[in-house]
Amino acid sequence: MAKTIYLIPGVGANDKVFQNLDLSAYEIVHIKWPKHRKNESLQSYVKKLLPQIKKDTQPVLIGLSFGGIVAIELAKLIDPHKTIIISSIKTYHERPLKIMFLNSVKFHRLLPAKLVLQFRFWLNWLIGSSSKKDMELIELMIKETNIEFNEWAVDQVIHWKNDEVIDNLTHIHGTQDKIFPDFYIKDAVWVRGGTHFMVANRAKEISKIIKKELAPNYQIKASQKKQLKRA
Repeated sequence: MAKTIYLIPGVGANDKVFQNLDLSAYEIVHIKWPKHRKNESLQSYVKKLLPQIKKDTQPVLIGLSFGGIVAIELAKLIDPHKTIIISSIKTYHERPLKIMFLNSVKFHRLLPAKLVLQFRFWLNWLIGSSSKKDMELIELMIKETNIEFNEWAVDQVIHWKNDEVIDNLTHIHGTQDKIFPDFYIKDAVWVRGGTHFMVANRAKEISKIIKKELAPNYQIKASQKKQLKRA
């Protein structure tokens, strides 16, 4: 049975963030965000994504950042062929303490995404991207962002309680990720110097890892994960 890749973007992003990936050998479906209810739980919301999953192919879920968390919750419902998360977290144990601090001061509500554009130094530090091409893509996505959805999504990350590492999961993470620092992350395929935006500006490397993970009978060993981090 053919495999279909479902790409799930993160907070403040849309399908443009995946545009540099080379996954042309597979059918690609970009998951769209349905409208959420103000106090809706993540588990309830994820069920709204099920109509976008085809029944006649093997689903491969690839989630970026918040999309990785969504991919994990969706995987619990559909038992996909493979789940791959990028620049994300597998359980709440990998969530950095600073996120809890930002929640305590409601930082993400005081400074909505569109206002962040006025503070380029902060955006460059947070995303880890400063090239003109990267900034143009980020600005385009932020202009198209849904502020209310973003606030709800950040709340879901902050309050996510998952402590289960699901089966058939691959975690791709950068060693220079400022949002989810590598200090908290375990058992990942490491991209040396990769930032939270590496799915766009290190797309060739990310594509290569994904293709290897989806190759028949391929399974990366723990020793290889260690070497990738130190390479």
